[in-house]
Amino acid sequence: MKREFKKPVSWLGGRDLLTSLKSIISSTVNGEKQDPRDWMFAETISMKRCTGNKQEPYWFDYIADTGDGMSAVYNVAYLCMSDLWLKSEVPGKEQISLSPTEGYDLQLPRGEFLFVGGDTAYHVADVASLKERFQTPFNWAYVDICAATGKKVEQRPIFGIPANHDYYDALDGFNRQFCEPISKNLQANVREQENLQDPQLGLYGFTRMQRSSYVALELPFDWKLWGFDAQNGKMDKRQQAFFVSTFCDNLVASGALFDTDKKAEVQEALQAAIPGKLIVATPEPSTVFGKCAAEDAPMTRSFEHLGLEPGFLHDGKLNSNKCRLDISGDTHHYARYWGNKNENGEPGNYASVVAGGGGAFLHPSHTDAGEIKKQRVYPEESDSHCEITRRILNPWNILWRGSVGLIGAIVALVTYFAVTIPQSTSSLFRYFLDNLPALDADQYFLERIQQGLLIADTHHYFELSYGFDLVYIFLFIVFLLAWKRMSIPELSKVKYSDLQDEWERFRTAFLIPVSLWIIPLLFLVLWPRESSPASFQASWLIGLFVFAALLIFDLNRSYSDVLSDRSKIRHQTWWDSFPLWVLNVMGIVCIAFVFLHYGVYKASVMSFDLLAIILWSLVIAGFTAFPFFDTGKLGIARANWGKFLAIGFWHALLQISIPVCLALYASLTEWLVICTVTIAITVAAGFLFSSEHLTKNFSPEIQKKIGNGMLMAWIIIGMAVFFAATRGEPVPVDGWRLLMALLSGAIFSCIWLGWYFAVSLAFNCHNGEAGGGARSERYRHIIRFKLTENTLTGYVIGIDTPMTDLKTQAPKFRLVDVFTLQAKNE
Repeated sequence: MKREFKKPVSWLGGRDLLTSLKSIISSTVNGEKQDPRDWMFAETISMKRCTGNKQEPYWFDYIADTGDGMSAVYNVAYLCMSDLWLKSEVPGKEQISLSPTEGYDLQLPRGEFLFVGGDTAYHVADVASLKERFQTPFNWAYVDICAATGKKVEQRPIFGIPANHDYYDALDGFNRQFCEPISKNLQANVREQENLQDPQLGLYGFTRMQRSSYVALELPFDWKLWGFDAQNGKMDKRQQAFFVSTFCDNLVASGALFDTDKKAEVQEALQAAIPGKLIVATPEPSTVFGKCAAEDAPMTRSFEHLGLEPGFLHDGKLNSNKCRLDISGDTHHYARYWGNKNENGEPGNYASVVAGGGGAFLHPSHTDAGEIKKQRVYPEESDSHCEITRRILNPWNILWRGSVGLIGAIVALVTYFAVTIPQSTSSLFRYFLDNLPALDADQYFLERIQQGLLIADTHHYFELSYGFDLVYIFLFIVFLLAWKRMSIPELSKVKYSDLQDEWERFRTAFLIPVSLWIIPLLFLVLWPRESSPASFQASWLIGLFVFAALLIFDLNRSYSDVLSDRSKIRHQTWWDSFPLWVLNVMGIVCIAFVFLHYGVYKASVMSFDLLAIILWSLVIAGFTAFPFFDTGKLGIARANWGKFLAIGFWHALLQISIPVCLALYASLTEWLVICTVTIAITVAAGFLFSSEHLTKNFSPEIQKKIGNGMLMAWIIIGMAVFFAATRGEPVPVDGWRLLMALLSGAIFSCIWLGWYFAVSLAFNCHNGEAGGGARSERYRHIIRFKLTENTLTGYVIGIDTPMTDLKTQAPKFRLVDVFTLQAKNE
């Protein structure tokens, strides 16, 4: 049967992402309340050797961020189920072989277990995705290894911890993939297991042993491995108690662990008893992109609650009698911080490692906040820059990687339609532009649409007496956004307070400022005005008032959450529920007022005006603010807000104006020439700005210069396209022009988004979005660990270019890094 290796899932609004939105939104909104871990009772698992020889080193494998591009996962799986041989421990391309051939005599035996560090499949790690993108390529690798070696691959344990994409399925898929099967006898016949009623997901070369989403492993030579289930760095108390019970059970049994009055002595006891040789696997890295977790971050607090020194806060310094490795995925490249030799030549005792190369798209490795030096990174910064820049500056690569083209086409079509046909919007544009085209005389269908959108009053564009309404609702929205950020945290601080007066005071202080905003609204209701607002002005008011009502309901929900938490230990009074009634009434009043007061025009007119307003607001405000919601969490955009505000606005301006101008003024020949030349220049720019001449001695300074060069090139290209698109005469509006606007939006949205990501990435922003747009399967890796009495050594095996048949094709593996941590002799 022919194998179909599917490409990575589409991250830029692709079909896979859209079909998973329900699960993602549900998990995001209800994640705090729906805790699937509550039923779990973890057990410490003692790992036995496969060989039985207690003197030999102990080996295990680590991967993370797996089920995405199937060819990459297939290669990773092949490595996980194979013995490897090295020429030497010097990193390089030609250092690894799958068989003990001449010169390759240093064996790295297959790991005695495999640990998966989270995000097992994408976008949602449900049963279907796990079967297709995780289980299938692993089982293909099993079959190929058996065929190549002539013997079955021995089953070894597999363990895992969940990350956010596992949680999008409420851990259902994760539990089926990793938890111990109900019927032991099914495990031996996993290859014949096709019963869809069986809730487990089997891998041919592995057995499942764990019973919870967090795990503690006792390894040979007194090494411990702890796998945390700590989303966003947060750890629940049940899990905290479990890990503490493995080394300091008396604190749990006595209840002192959670006694706030004994906090100092508990912390001292934990730090004294914490295991000396420890590997900590987390869903998110403690150090990434050259920046460590903050001192008050949830991850840092979780470490301290277990007695773990946050070595990442102290430049990798750890107590000399401890040895620890912090390892995680989440970011899809390899980077090691610390773990290098000390000044006296001895190995260090602490390292923080990012190892998310199990199969998901490549996160660019050249993003760097510059606070902490990377000891090793894969791919190299120059390779990362070249790979990502060339791919995202290829418009076709972005067009077929999601819904960017479709979204851009819709925005362009609606904008061109608004500029030329509906009276309420076209008259607004004609007030500023006097050379807009008229409707073609033969366009009967479009003429009927135009008549349907006709309004009687066309003599004003802004009714001054309704200016106060706009000012009021704008200020109200700003207040609601700010008040939630200010008031809810303050309420949360006193929700468990023993002092009823204190709670009532904060509750009153929360409600009164919101309630006072109803007074200006009553004034608007009673204010007699002779004229109605302009149609487009009325639509703006409707949109803003509805948005304000939604913010009120959201504020109501946040207060409800606080009240729900308080009711767990405090009696709830009628006055506690009073703010809920007030906020609900205010939201309903806002919606009723706005439609009764401003909804004076035909539904067709106001519906289209609202559609145009929503789309333009999302594009302009969304793209302008987009850098400040960068998923890299480095704060790069906030530290350089002026630059990124300008970059975002320039991007939004191009996205809206260029496709519409082409449809308004360009002939078909001019349109074809402009599109072709712009695409060609963009693709050429990708190769130019990643040429060896520019990237030979890649550094942060060189990266910044490349970014400035790309920004200038983008500005020049954008201005040139705008000039070329507007130099012609207005072309009458017809159906073909609508189609041209649609196609222009699809093409240029991909062009400008590619430029936007390339420029932002060069300035260390939008790492995740640029990686998702590039969808590169290259540079994947696994880590094979070797444990001895006093050392932990990690061999990082890289996959430069994944193959689809490792039985016949020569693999392109490389030894990326070798690092050793030294434990103190007891």
